[in-house]
Amino acid sequence: MNQLRQRTTYVQSIPIVALTGEIDMMSSAPVTSRLAELLDRKPPALVIDLREVRFFGSEGIRALVEAQAQADELGVKFGVVSDTRIVLRPLQMTAVDQLLMLFDDVDDAVTALSA
Repeated sequence: MNQLRQRTTYVQSIPIVALTGEIDMMSSAPVTSRLAELLDRKPPALVIDLREVRFFGSEGIRALVEAQAQADELGVKFGVVSDTRIVLRPLQMTAVDQLLMLFDDVDDAVTALSA
């Protein structure tokens, strides 16, 4: 069983949640909970960094869609960082890439979401 690790850091008071491992049915609940918890605090923005994710399936897509909906409801900017086909391809195939603000790196995301 692969463990999904998550680490939260802050840049300019914006939480950055970096995930490493596989996002699947067994590991998505803690991610969803953590994103909801951070969004409830109403930060200026929230960034999730998926560059170290090695598997990204429907549960990962669902977690991002739910987080985006909650962010929209609370008026919090939400950005997703990924530069890998593992994450980007499923988002493109489901057109979820049109719903999310996608970035290649954390610095770009922080700059855009701080504006």
